[in-house]
Amino acid sequence: MTGLREVGKRRPQAGIETRIRGGAIYTQDVTLPGMLYGAILRSPHSHARIASIDVTAAAALPGVQAIITAEDFKNRRYYHLGGTYSDRRPLAKDKVRFWGEEVAAVAATSLSIAERACALIAVEYDVLAPALTPQDALRPDAPEIHGKDNAVAGRNLAVRFSADYGDIAGAMAKAHFVLEDEFAHGIVAPCCMETNGTVARFNPDAGTLELWTATQAPYFIRKEVAHLVALDEHKVRVRSVEIGGGFGGKSKVCEQEALAAMLSIKARHPVKITLNRRDEFVSGKTDHAKRIRIRTAVAEDGRILNRNVSVQIDNGAYTAYAPTYVGASRQRTTCLYRIESAHYDCDLVYTNKVPGGQYRGMGAPQTIWAIESHMDDIAKRLNRDPLEYRISQANQPGDVTPLKWRISTCGLTDCLQNVGKMIRWDEKRNSPAPLRGVGVASMIHPSGGVIYQEGNFSNSRVELTGDGQIIVHTQTADTGTWQNTTLAQVAAETLGVNTSDVSVSHMDTDQAPDDLGSAASRVTFVTGNATLHAAEHLRAKILTGLSQQWNCGVEDILIENAVARHGTEPHRTADLTEIARLVGPLSADGFFTTPGERPDPKTGEGNYAATYVFGAQAAEVEVDRDTGRITVLRMAVAQDVGRALNPTAVEGQIYGGVLQGIGMALLEEMVFEEGRPVNASFLDYAVPRIGSAPKIDISLVETNDPLGPYGAKAGAEPTINATIAAIANAVFHATGIRFKTLPMSPDRVLAALEERDGKKPALKPWKRVYNAEVAAVRVMYPGVVFPALRKVGTKFARLPEKSKTPRILVPGSIAELLEFPSNKDTKSRIVAGGTDIFVGMKQGIYAPDQLLDVTRLPDLQGISLERESAPVLRIGAATSLDSVSRNELAARYFPALVSCINLIATAQIRRVATVAGDLCQEKRCWFFRSAFPCYKLGGSTCPCFAVLGDNRHHSINGAKRCAAPNPSDLAPLLSALNARVKVIGKTGIRYIPIEELYLWSGLTKLEKHELIEAIEIPIVPDTSSAFRKFGLRQGDFAEASVAVLAEWSDHRVRSIRIFAGAVSPLPMRAIAAEALLTGTRLEPSLVSAAAETIVEGSLPLHDNEYKVPLLINLTRQALLAASSHSA
Repeated sequence: MTGLREVGKRRPQAGIETRIRGGAIYTQDVTLPGMLYGAILRSPHSHARIASIDVTAAAALPGVQAIITAEDFKNRRYYHLGGTYSDRRPLAKDKVRFWGEEVAAVAATSLSIAERACALIAVEYDVLAPALTPQDALRPDAPEIHGKDNAVAGRNLAVRFSADYGDIAGAMAKAHFVLEDEFAHGIVAPCCMETNGTVARFNPDAGTLELWTATQAPYFIRKEVAHLVALDEHKVRVRSVEIGGGFGGKSKVCEQEALAAMLSIKARHPVKITLNRRDEFVSGKTDHAKRIRIRTAVAEDGRILNRNVSVQIDNGAYTAYAPTYVGASRQRTTCLYRIESAHYDCDLVYTNKVPGGQYRGMGAPQTIWAIESHMDDIAKRLNRDPLEYRISQANQPGDVTPLKWRISTCGLTDCLQNVGKMIRWDEKRNSPAPLRGVGVASMIHPSGGVIYQEGNFSNSRVELTGDGQIIVHTQTADTGTWQNTTLAQVAAETLGVNTSDVSVSHMDTDQAPDDLGSAASRVTFVTGNATLHAAEHLRAKILTGLSQQWNCGVEDILIENAVARHGTEPHRTADLTEIARLVGPLSADGFFTTPGERPDPKTGEGNYAATYVFGAQAAEVEVDRDTGRITVLRMAVAQDVGRALNPTAVEGQIYGGVLQGIGMALLEEMVFEEGRPVNASFLDYAVPRIGSAPKIDISLVETNDPLGPYGAKAGAEPTINATIAAIANAVFHATGIRFKTLPMSPDRVLAALEERDGKKPALKPWKRVYNAEVAAVRVMYPGVVFPALRKVGTKFARLPEKSKTPRILVPGSIAELLEFPSNKDTKSRIVAGGTDIFVGMKQGIYAPDQLLDVTRLPDLQGISLERESAPVLRIGAATSLDSVSRNELAARYFPALVSCINLIATAQIRRVATVAGDLCQEKRCWFFRSAFPCYKLGGSTCPCFAVLGDNRHHSINGAKRCAAPNPSDLAPLLSALNARVKVIGKTGIRYIPIEELYLWSGLTKLEKHELIEAIEIPIVPDTSSAFRKFGLRQGDFAEASVAVLAEWSDHRVRSIRIFAGAVSPLPMRAIAAEALLTGTRLEPSLVSAAAETIVEGSLPLHDNEYKVPLLINLTRQALLAASSHSA
């Protein structure tokens, strides 16, 4: 296909200027006259019967306009996949099955009133034992989550599938060897920039409902919501808005859509419900956790004779579209590479956790990780190069897979060869640098598969308006995928106009014909074909009309560059405005349905898609031996896209997919306690940041698929599929360690490196006397202490009450601040930068009645050199971290302080966060920050959830009733620098050395009516200092940190102060290391010996032993840095 003018060209993204300038309208921007605000009451239990719901007190609250419960939906359930899979109601009835499940919803004149009303709804629960993992749920004595009407495959089983493909017995008989392994990963979340939200407006006179909602699939929203609120589908309209990301999480109905609709119907006002970030994690559409067992029979020449895969998938509490997830897993395991026979079985297991949803790749990234890790191990067993081996087994055009996929166009071999060249495979594979490695992986992905009950069809409408505009109307939704741009290019190419002449109106169900939405890798192929056909029909109408106007044949007219010309009478021309005047307005519809086969319900066999996408990725990584951090240095990506309708668009999708894959590989995992997510924020749930993005080289392989629009295949979703596997194989090359659990986070990597190298530091816990008591309590914690405190003690918990909006008071002076009225019933907190207090209020750990704003008090600001006696650097308590980092005095006298501050958070946060705020911030324990009824939040009768829960971030030293470490980055450094705080109160001024400032993590010795005025750091000649910190990402809170101040005399250490942070509730002084190094020259061997002593007396918890080598390594680094600075 040659001579294309618009398709295949780099055109700018449609609407980009409007978005950049802030003119785009998202759901959160929609405001309607008389609009109310909705809030959702969620279950505080993972599994419980609902004994009663009383809304009387909530309904009496002024401003409340409507309250809904399950009764309002008349026992209707979501369709989802229908039949036994239709297992969820919009609001829980009789029983809640996961923490955060929607129980009731309120509409009120303000969001704060709606939230207060939710708190007044009295729900009586009979708590039931939960089944929180598939293993728990499959035990014979497991609690029953659903009855037999839904768990038709067996107790707590939504699906049980098993099938054989080909001659397995014959394959096994020919096997040269059989390799078997198991892989597992947890739940990951889509993490869209825009949270879910919906505005619903019901017109009681017309009986119509309008929805503004951030969705990928207006068709399914209209269908589901109409059913749930008992309206005809044609009475429901989904309106067009901008969408800030989807990644599959918005590809089907989300709960706030039905709730906003019902509230609007009941209140007879528009209602807006927007989810906050915690809501997104608690109830959003996450990926599914899986456990994958894979066994492969291999011939002596390397042929894959049989691949046998068993998968266990965590369904969560409800099914949604998880059976299609089972299918996606089956497809990759049986169709990637040339396999002679296969077996696949899968259990989709109900658990009392957040229901799984649809996420980019539908489980393919992790499934391919397991397959491709296995392929590397097979190549090693065969003594063959991993890249060469993959090329020898690559799918080829004309192949038929065991699942009966018929491969037409296929560029996998080219993709593998291209990534090998881009990554310089031969050079880096055979001569790797220390702790560097390269790895490769392939992928397969359907383009236009028969995934829906409705099949996979699209309708598109292309319109020529009366004033000469070309508009494409589609019910698909552009979530940042460039689909509006590429659909415009398809229409423009077909019509003979420029892409800039075409606009795309997306989502509006009244303006566009039916389409199944933007998911399942269908828009480019399916909607693209429909748009192509619509544009062809419109072009034919235009040509027919012009031929009648010009009295010529259709074949005599050429439309090019948005101008129609008479072939034999050149003076006859018409631009779009003139064409519209002559023959318009006109419109034409186009229809396309994918020619794939619906899979056999018993075996999954069938040529599922119209065509298939192939690709390969290669990764180069470096592993930090001291910290376990894996850095992806470079990615090479080659993808068979059929034809790139817009190369810039495809490349952008590749960049995004690779970064998401890096997150899955190295960082991301939802952590649960009692079924409740504890890392439900971007602070604790670590997603990649742009600063850590590697160099990404891209090769677009064009195979020009005959069924695709202008030869195109799907190009966006599959870009994530091979990333995890390529990185994992590169890590194996660098370390010799095969990681079989995701993510490959620094704690897991460092622990594995220590085990590989046989390192086991001597902890000598007996050096701290209290460890004997702590160890004894930990032994009793699982069976005695925790159950008693959890069941009985938490009944007496004193959790902060959810506060009203606090008053903000602005004192003019410190004296005025200290005189502000306060009594035992008034809870006041000081606010300066607000980076801790405001977050804590949202999290439910602070509930102040009033905030005292000290940002304008001059005595709390500024940096100066004070020389009254010994010189000190004075830093005002409310001075921003950014101001300190850019201050000439701080840089001159304390460069380690500047280095430390530049490692805190982000530049934006440092501009507002203050020095005293960093020192006085509350603990960052994710159980505490999730408002669990723990010892430090609920009181002395409550347990520490970290002892038995996920405690990877907690203390290894000094952890008694509370294991939370001190979160301040400045505390260990300022302690090492022998700094003190100047405290002013009603009784006068006092000074506290920072090493003595704390009673416990997040708890200082400040009394009521006291505040820190300044921090004073003594300036001591002949000293050097250093600070080293490790966090999961740049700017994260420390997993461990070390600060050193060395005073020198004749190149020897006269005195030294060493403090560690983030490993104990208080800044921890390394007294033994100080004694060992005093009087020495800090020789490397002595430094290493001293570093080992810093962990003596430690008593790690079960998940944080990696902090032991981490602390040793950071101590060694800091000491060597201080030594080099002295020179």
